[in-house]
Amino acid sequence: MKTALSWMSFGVACVAQWAVPLASIRAREEVLERGAVVRVAVMAPDPFDPLRGRYLRVNPKESEVVLAQEVSHLTAGKKVWVQIEKGSDGLHHLGGLTEKRPDAGDYLPMILRRAWNQGLDSGDKSLKFRVEWPVDRFYVNEILAPKADEWLRENTRGKKTVVAELRLLNGTAVITDLELDGRSFREILKQSGH
Repeated sequence: MKTALSWMSFGVACVAQWAVPLASIRAREEVLERGAVVRVAVMAPDPFDPLRGRYLRVNPKESEVVLAQEVSHLTAGKKVWVQIEKGSDGLHHLGGLTEKRPDAGDYLPMILRRAWNQGLDSGDKSLKFRVEWPVDRFYVNEILAPKADEWLRENTRGKKTVVAELRLLNGTAVITDLELDGRSFREILKQSGH
């Protein structure tokens, strides 16, 4: 009986060991399959993750939200929900900010990093918040990664705008592509002989 119980415990531990990463992978795949497409302008450096491989560090350029109402109770480090709204330029931008998860629409959970008063002299009580996006890694092929990193650094320094395409579903986002002038970075690197 004691041996059977030990084997059952071992079996449960083995299943749990695989269940957690498989659930994470499935959640990401669901976002890729069913998520809404969102496009935002980005900046970059390139790190390496020893377990998951090379990735491009992608930082959305837009990171500030202005609130018109009095929000003195919000402080740095607080998790909030930010609406993602499509602009007239074809890119998506930060919209309204709320403390509760929205019931509908495109939104992401973000962390407040800093707040300051917009109009100190004018008596304006609106606050500007810097937020931290929940997406910053775009994993790429090990062979392609060094050239992709170089391409991203070169193209985010000038007047050009590199755009990250994201899939958004229920507050979860996954980066699916990087584009410059409507062309995928893979296509650009392939044409340039890399």
